[in-house]
Amino acid sequence: IDVVAGVRWDATIFTEAGEFNQTVFDELGVRTDHRPSDLDNIQPRLQAIWNVGGKNKDVIKVGGGIFNSQPHYYAQVNNIQNSGTLLGAIDVTGNGVPIPDFESYRRDQSTVPGVPAGVTPFSTINAVSDNFEVPTIAKVNIDYTHYFGDRYSLSVNLLASRTTNNYTYQEANLAETPFFVTPEGREVFVPANSIAANGRTDWLDSRISDQVGRTLVLTSDGEVEQHAVIVSGSAVIGKDGYFNISYTRNRSRDNSSYNCCVANTSTFLPVEGDPRDLNWGFSDNNFREKLVVNAASPTWKGFTLGATLTGTGGTPFNFRVDNNRSANGDFNLSNDQAYIYDPNDPSTPEEIRTAYNEILNDPEIPENFKEYLRDSYGGFAERNAGVNGFFTNLDLRLVKRIKLPAGHGLELSADLFNFMNFLDKSKGNSHNFGRNREIHRITGFTPDASNANTGRYAYATRGFVGNEPINGTPWRLQLGVRYTFGKN
Repeated sequence: IDVVAGVRWDATIFTEAGEFNQTVFDELGVRTDHRPSDLDNIQPRLQAIWNVGGKNKDVIKVGGGIFNSQPHYYAQVNNIQNSGTLLGAIDVTGNGVPIPDFESYRRDQSTVPGVPAGVTPFSTINAVSDNFEVPTIAKVNIDYTHYFGDRYSLSVNLLASRTTNNYTYQEANLAETPFFVTPEGREVFVPANSIAANGRTDWLDSRISDQVGRTLVLTSDGEVEQHAVIVSGSAVIGKDGYFNISYTRNRSRDNSSYNCCVANTSTFLPVEGDPRDLNWGFSDNNFREKLVVNAASPTWKGFTLGATLTGTGGTPFNFRVDNNRSANGDFNLSNDQAYIYDPNDPSTPEEIRTAYNEILNDPEIPENFKEYLRDSYGGFAERNAGVNGFFTNLDLRLVKRIKLPAGHGLELSADLFNFMNFLDKSKGNSHNFGRNREIHRITGFTPDASNANTGRYAYATRGFVGNEPINGTPWRLQLGVRYTFGKN
């Protein structure tokens, strides 16, 4: 039994801070001159390998530990640049928008329009929370391998991890409570009387302070859980051929899949209402299963034929509201999780019921899309709960090795990528849905007749939303020549 154990300590300190912005502090209580730091990251690790009986037949490996990361330096660049003391923004619509004359601007910079009369600039703010900590992941794995002589092996590997303190940015200049809640349960952070008849909202009405723009604070609210089992085998074929195969079953869930770098991208997480309520669901990069086969024939008269097959299934897709309106009234137009009506409910709008039935009755729309739709009836669709099918790709490689005098050699190679597409152009394609399917679009807003402080959106189901996509890379042939020099 071989055991390696240790402990590591990391201290994270950013030495440069953003400038202090008195207005942001007075209005929101947020300091813009905080520096990310975390000094208490004690990280134990352990690895043990047990060669049972010393027979090189059964080997058990156990490993685990705690590992810390650090925020990408770009995050602190965001905070320094967007303290509100270096850059400002204006929000102008309608006739207030100047007509650009770029030729004039180049000739004379004084003709570049500045801040229009009557418009008060405000700043987008990035800052760091007082209780910021770097991401921490606890990982463990157990692997058992059995060797059948020196030519074959079979192994099972179990992996699990949990990440806490994963970094996110949270909106600090957003109304603390919603102004109203729609009948389907979506929290809206602008007054109902400010929403246009076409359903358009103005995010400026969602702010706590009109002296400041968006205020995104770097926090440690992210969490991730991941579990996987990998079964793999290997075999030696002939003198130098081989066959390796592995199958992975995986599950990854999180409450935010943000990992880098611009602060605004952290707010793209689809939510039911309040963007500060991080939304648990399958991770954006989750997959359910993966198959990898890699093989090469024994060398015959200098020729070796190799093949690599990779297959992945169960990547996620998500139902979201079209990004031409903000259903919850915040700045982001891309973070509204779709509410899926129940066509069996009498209160469901008839046009929605008709559109759903057209989807369900269309034989050209894949069953996995219909299943996600049916599973979501009467509530907000679970984030990333749509499941894409299994897709495989086969690549081939043929090598011819020629021995030359004095130990020199010549190697000719041909790589054919996506072999199935080479045989048939309808094969070797992926039909996976992209991560976000904008199933609904907002078409209007109607205030409640008995209470003008509330109201409801009107939605339309987007046409062709369920059409099966065709993705992938067409076949490609790559030829190569390699010359090797012998020893003197």
